[in-house]
Amino acid sequence: MKSDTLLILGGSHCQMNAFRMARRRGYRTVLFDYLSAPPAASLADRHIQVSTFDAEACLAEAQKLELSGVMTLGTDQPVYTAAYIAKRMGLPCLLDVNTAFTATNKACMKRIFTQAGIPTAQYRLTDTAMLAQVDLKGPIVLKPTDSQGQKGVLLVKNLREAAALAPRTLSYSRQRLLLCETYYPSEEITVSAWVAAGRAHLLTVTDRRTFPHRRHIGVCAAHCFPSRAAREHTREVERLTQAVTDAFAIPAGPLYIQMLIGARGVLVNEMACRIGGAFEDVFIPKASGFDILSAVMEAALGREPPPPASPVSHGCARELMLFAREGTIAALTPPETLLSLPFVLDAGYYFTLGDRIPPFEHAGARLGYAVLWAENETDMSRYLAQFYDVFQVEDSTGRPMLLRRED
Repeated sequence: MKSDTLLILGGSHCQMNAFRMARRRGYRTVLFDYLSAPPAASLADRHIQVSTFDAEACLAEAQKLELSGVMTLGTDQPVYTAAYIAKRMGLPCLLDVNTAFTATNKACMKRIFTQAGIPTAQYRLTDTAMLAQVDLKGPIVLKPTDSQGQKGVLLVKNLREAAALAPRTLSYSRQRLLLCETYYPSEEITVSAWVAAGRAHLLTVTDRRTFPHRRHIGVCAAHCFPSRAAREHTREVERLTQAVTDAFAIPAGPLYIQMLIGARGVLVNEMACRIGGAFEDVFIPKASGFDILSAVMEAALGREPPPPASPVSHGCARELMLFAREGTIAALTPPETLLSLPFVLDAGYYFTLGDRIPPFEHAGARLGYAVLWAENETDMSRYLAQFYDVFQVEDSTGRPMLLRRED
């Protein structure tokens, strides 16, 4: 019997579990990634070097193959590419092309929030020529409309500073449109849900801890489950999750929403129709009993997964986004040592010995990651202490390089 062949867009660490799962199930896998040797290439049956941001180029390569399905996870822009390929090749897909586009373009996203009455930070869409006429008071957040990983996201004091830094933000965009938002002091949370027949089933809510920085804001240091910030806003979080589902006409599949909790209540920051990029596929099954990665994979192959049973959230998770200060790595704890710790579900590095860590500006400077699991907060506190006793990253002088912020 001929096995299914699954195209997976993106081959970074956060996609590797998809390749492992496909291999366990006997599926053949094809990887599209622009890098010559992405981490998941060793797990794929075939790797084709093509940018997953280029939908037309990906379609041209996909049409040369006999595919059973296409999927992605953990990254924004390939969500559209996957839907585009599926539409043009008659493959199963959870999203239509229009929904996939609006879920990956912040300009469309913000307009839909506004039209649907979903609370969001005050914003304006403009180009650099009209930036001086934007009627927002500082501080202001500048964002590209079609990027990810906090690339180009900058906090500025006023429009004058915005004009000076707008070219830097737009350098991460394929468009000339700039998103300007009024800065909203807040705590950030992330919602992971599964949509079945238009109904959103909440799976987990985490506190999204970010690094404090005067300019480069929103860079994630850790996701903490369960959320403390959302405890008093449970009903509003549930209401807004369903409101986003309805506004974007999402019929089925994964839903990932960033929300902000501050003086004005709960605002929706951004949404995505994918599994989160902080290794949510690793801890969501333990926390909720629902295997979200399996559901995405089976849906991509045309097999409708059962909706989540009423999940009873339990346990504690920390998804640590490990960052280091700029410099060359001379000493680094082997990943095998981290994985040998019984409370570590997953861990890995994006850089290794001898590599130079770039300046702290966005998620592209991330050293690595680790996903920790405990049955309660007391155990988690103990495990975090043990983890940081074991984990070390140093420069040639023996100076520690870790930038720590998870508490």
